[in-house]
Amino acid sequence: MQFVCVKTITYPLRLDQHLYGRVRKEARRRKRKLADVFRESISLGLSALPPMPDAMEETISDTWEKLGPAPEIDYDKL
Repeated sequence: MQFVCVKTITYPLRLDQHLYGRVRKEARRRKRKLADVFRESISLGLSALPPMPDAMEETISDTWEKLGPAPEIDYDKL
């Protein structure tokens, strides 16, 4: 028997009422959960995005370097 660990991440979405209503109506029409319709819409939209420019990679790496090393955590005290 094999087990797979799945990490759940929640992101708040800022939507106006009109767009939220359209997605909710589509979910009802498809007889699916609202979350599933959002996931599908987001995944389809992400594949249509243009690739990130190379300069963005430098900005991201510089930001990580400026953050410094991760703090030491004493897990025995948690």
